[in-house]
Amino acid sequence: MNEYVAKITLDLNCQATPVVISAGQYDIGRKILITLTADGEAYDATGATAVCKGKSGSNYFAVNATVAKNIVTITTDKAMLASAGRTVAKIVLTDGTRTYSTQPFVINTHSDYDGDITTSDYYPELLDILSRVIALTESGAVLTDTALDAKSVNPVQNKVLTAIINNLVPNEEGFINTFNLADGAVTTAIIEDGAVTLDKLAADLAKIINNKANKATTLDGYGITDAIKNAAGTVRVVNLAYDVKRKFDEKVNSSELFDVTKSINLANLPDYSQYQNGVTITVSKNKISLSGTSTAAINAFLPLKTPIALLQANKPYCLSLQDFTTNNTGCVFYPAHGQTVIDSKWLLSEVSALKNAAATYTPTQDIVIDHIKIAIAANRLTDNSCYLQIEQNNQKTAYVNPERIVQKVKPTLYQAPDYTMHYLYVSNDYNENTEGFGETKFNSILSANNSISDNSYHNRYTIVVMEGIYTDLQDKYAGMSDVGLVGYRGVMTKDYVYYESENIYNPAATVIKWDGATGFDKSTLKSEDIIKKCPFHLDLNVHTHIKGFTFDCKNIRYGIHLESGGTGYATNWVVGHCTFIWGGRADCVDYANKATVPVFGCGHSFGEVGLIENCKIIPTHCTIGYQSHDNADNSDFGLPIKVGAKITIKDCDFGGTEIQARTLKGAYADTPNVLTLDNCINISAINKMYAAPADHCDWDIKGVS
Repeated sequence: MNEYVAKITLDLNCQATPVVISAGQYDIGRKILITLTADGEAYDATGATAVCKGKSGSNYFAVNATVAKNIVTITTDKAMLASAGRTVAKIVLTDGTRTYSTQPFVINTHSDYDGDITTSDYYPELLDILSRVIALTESGAVLTDTALDAKSVNPVQNKVLTAIINNLVPNEEGFINTFNLADGAVTTAIIEDGAVTLDKLAADLAKIINNKANKATTLDGYGITDAIKNAAGTVRVVNLAYDVKRKFDEKVNSSELFDVTKSINLANLPDYSQYQNGVTITVSKNKISLSGTSTAAINAFLPLKTPIALLQANKPYCLSLQDFTTNNTGCVFYPAHGQTVIDSKWLLSEVSALKNAAATYTPTQDIVIDHIKIAIAANRLTDNSCYLQIEQNNQKTAYVNPERIVQKVKPTLYQAPDYTMHYLYVSNDYNENTEGFGETKFNSILSANNSISDNSYHNRYTIVVMEGIYTDLQDKYAGMSDVGLVGYRGVMTKDYVYYESENIYNPAATVIKWDGATGFDKSTLKSEDIIKKCPFHLDLNVHTHIKGFTFDCKNIRYGIHLESGGTGYATNWVVGHCTFIWGGRADCVDYANKATVPVFGCGHSFGEVGLIENCKIIPTHCTIGYQSHDNADNSDFGLPIKVGAKITIKDCDFGGTEIQARTLKGAYADTPNVLTLDNCINISAINKMYAAPADHCDWDIKGVS
């Protein structure tokens, strides 16, 4: 049967929504052709090896793939599609020093519907065939000969060899055709001159030769038809031979290699000199110089190297004279077309230039500037010089040489991660009998996190949590009071360690459930008993992210604890694609009538960068979604300026809860802290707050009308 190829596109930006394809359980030999992109642009993976890694049911697999430029090809095996349901996979690229992963893709694997055969029209035939195979030898094996033998007791092998030999004899027309010969089998060295004539060729080969064009009908007798030339007499790309066109197509345009930035200054003047009415006007390297005293009025027109086409009507343009030196007044500069000033409103004198002024003009239609007019009054001493700039802007900016072109290699061509990423896996199904248990496989996030001791910038880890409901933290700390405890209970995030669910785009499938009242007498439970408990605590000086979980929690410190402790300049975190079902401390007797315990409990520090995105709050005993406070500077950084924290909350549903940005410690940063709200919904209120020793709220809240 013909080969079927599924074609998909995967991006190296792992935030995109996964691609979904379908297959049957136990399918073998399905080909998946994957086009690689990076942020939507084609990504060349030449030189890398590719492996398709994923999970089918409870089984993990790794299937080698082939790489051709930006195309990766996978051929499925039985392990890859071993389980019916959703198979989640990704492509991992490596060249020995760098490792990249694509966004995940999903294979919906349909059941094979295998079972016991109870009745079938084909069942007797299958038994007959099986009995014949078993009868071939006493052991049931099919023996083979190493050579053709007329006395062979193994007729199966003789039949195979006979079929091969039959293919070597001439065809029914008495010819040897191209299918009977191996590539390069017949050479001029073993054929006598003239031995093979047209009449002796197979019909298929003779037909091919007869269809070839004669030299006499081609251009210059070299096999190029007259039709390959267009009206201008040039050869077009479509007329090139296949191998030449292929090489042509493989060439890379400079636009694919370089980011090119041209000068903002549109006015490029050629070197120029003229004498008029006592004044010498020169241009050298775009510097205009005037020398002499005018004996009469002067109207000089300086040409531009390249005309300036103002092709965006209703866009402002600015004319400025910069680095002006003068001993007198009386010079005025105009943009012009030919010998005509474009608009008298668009002029600038050296007097204005000395006062740092500029002339702006907004054309109402497309115009072209090809000269700069200089008007000088009579009897003026004009020993002065300046640079001239025209730019698309409503105000002048610093002078830039108009010939300045900056060409930089695109970052995507040379910048690559200089670190190794390790993966640890967590599942409720793992135990002591699981291969790799305690090394790469764990049954709790806490134990996986505690196993990491060599994390660094160059040696990173991702903890991947499989689908399921996880109560391991609730069970571990049940009935354990936090009174007098130093430190926290839960997962302390580590630097360059990342925490993800199996599918970050489906947080409902991976649930962390923790009721801190478990194991306590609720009639006496106080907040001090559970105040140190939280699924995740942001530790000091970390780069991390937490993605793709549902937190179904109550009677603990917060839904999530983001506390940088005054060391924010080495802290960068993301909380994304998470759902928080938050019940506050409803069962604590000292919080029975309070719903003010926030989902996001945050202590921010100067220089900290944090992002909360694509999160949803479902409050059950809660009125505050996000609550922050500042921290004193507890770092050892000797920075010349301490920049305030920059926290962004993007694309979030607050479920009717409040946002509180608080200053409690005073101004420890040189610039204000900034909280940016971007496209968030269901926020009941946004409050800026402060308390002594602070005398004001040191937070700027952006994105709020």
